[in-house]
Amino acid sequence: MPHLTLTDNNIKNQPSLTTLLKNDVQSQIHAFQDLQTIAGKSLQELCKQNANLLVFPHCLNEHNNGIEELSICELVGNPNYDGDTICDVENVKVKTGNLMGFVGLGGNKNHNTKLEIRSRFTENSNDNGQDFFLHYMLEKVFRINLFDMNYSHSKNDGFDLMFLIFPHLFKRALRQGIFRTYRTFQKNDAAVKGVIDINRHIKQNTPFNGKIAYRSREYSADNDITQLIRHTIEFLKQKEIGKSLLNSDNDTKDAVKQIVAATDSSYCLQNRAKVIHNNLRPVNHPYYFSYKYLQQLCLLILRHQSMQYSQSNSPVYGILFDGAWLWEEYLATILCDTKLAEKQFLHPSNKTGKGGIRLFDNSQNDDDEIAFSKCYRRIYPDFYRKNQIILDAKYKHFENGFVRDDLYQIISYMHTMKIATGGFIYPKKVDDGWLRRFAPRNDKGMLAPSNDKTKLDFFNVEDFCFSGERGFEAVDFEFLKTYKLANDTGTVLTFAFPVPQNVESYKNFKLQMSCSEKHLKEFSKTF
Repeated sequence: MPHLTLTDNNIKNQPSLTTLLKNDVQSQIHAFQDLQTIAGKSLQELCKQNANLLVFPHCLNEHNNGIEELSICELVGNPNYDGDTICDVENVKVKTGNLMGFVGLGGNKNHNTKLEIRSRFTENSNDNGQDFFLHYMLEKVFRINLFDMNYSHSKNDGFDLMFLIFPHLFKRALRQGIFRTYRTFQKNDAAVKGVIDINRHIKQNTPFNGKIAYRSREYSADNDITQLIRHTIEFLKQKEIGKSLLNSDNDTKDAVKQIVAATDSSYCLQNRAKVIHNNLRPVNHPYYFSYKYLQQLCLLILRHQSMQYSQSNSPVYGILFDGAWLWEEYLATILCDTKLAEKQFLHPSNKTGKGGIRLFDNSQNDDDEIAFSKCYRRIYPDFYRKNQIILDAKYKHFENGFVRDDLYQIISYMHTMKIATGGFIYPKKVDDGWLRRFAPRNDKGMLAPSNDKTKLDFFNVEDFCFSGERGFEAVDFEFLKTYKLANDTGTVLTFAFPVPQNVESYKNFKLQMSCSEKHLKEFSKTF
């Protein structure tokens, strides 16, 4: 069973199958055969063909940014493949795109390839299979309360990612109300409400005992969907991380209580296979539309073990996240989470069409053929504060300077919106000891530069970090770079967001990331 571990966007470092699978030629052949089922195919195509492939964001074609055209990976090089063997296998390399997560390729029961794609901004010296950066962004974006990540290991085959997303989709679906549908019940009592079943009545109530057998059609909360959710909840309760997630907040606990109450009289563990079978048809309800994605995730969780060993008809399964989308939504939790209205960043959504800035004054008519297509008549900057600053989230390495298209885009935003300052926020890998550059300044709890290289206790550093009005200062770390446009027409800046590497524990990683977040907040207040 080949297991490939890659990073996203590995343009400069595309590993060969020889590198990934060492000298196991047979595994290399199997991996090549399995990867052919997804290589070069768009997400839109793969999702249509594989119901057990869950991708974030949902509604791919509604984002107007080409997410639906992304591919999971590509095979690069000439394998000289004849159907049974691979000659020159070292020439076959695996190229990844902007997607992170886990994919299982179960097309052949004899060799199921596992493809794990981590963030390119994660380095682990001990190769323990933990992608702290990806998990942390998921925790923030989906509002998950986790304190440790000892459960996460590459052997879990993406299980942890499925678990992490469950509370979010669960609560979002329940906000539409508990799922109800019409069901036919067979009853036998004296309170007749429905159609009498004569044959069953004769069999069950002869001689007459005061009861009548009948069929009743009721609008019930006990149905195939709620049963599926209930089985998923009971499955999660058996896992340490599952129990933690189900008890992480009051909203999740209340949602669990609603499902348990609705299904308590009919839930039976032995019916799990039947419940799964009854949910193979996707929910297609105009009101309960959020249940479609919850149903998909529940099936993915409950069927994961069987899919691992090809006991399903789905050759491709897993969970994936668009890196650019996830990075942008993560920054939104920082920049848009403030109680100060004058410092609030606006975060337009091209998915919903909300918050867009009109590009043409004379294109008010939808039928106007003035220029370009309808989707280009509004611009959607990632973040902006009116009359002050525009910020663009870039999930890429930015140390080598601007990319022309990125630069032209931000300048066009600045010109259209008449804002003199614009810039980019990008992740930057820093060593684990970058916080050593700070030390307590005074009783107010502020930080000041220190020459003391003694490693700080990260469990206590938050006690004195950022409690002052000015925040903290950096030593030997350049967060911010500014560039003046010609003729003093504006300023373009870059903000390097520190992402610590080779951190021993997830708790330490979270603390250091909170320091990065607070520094970004301090920076954003200066405009």
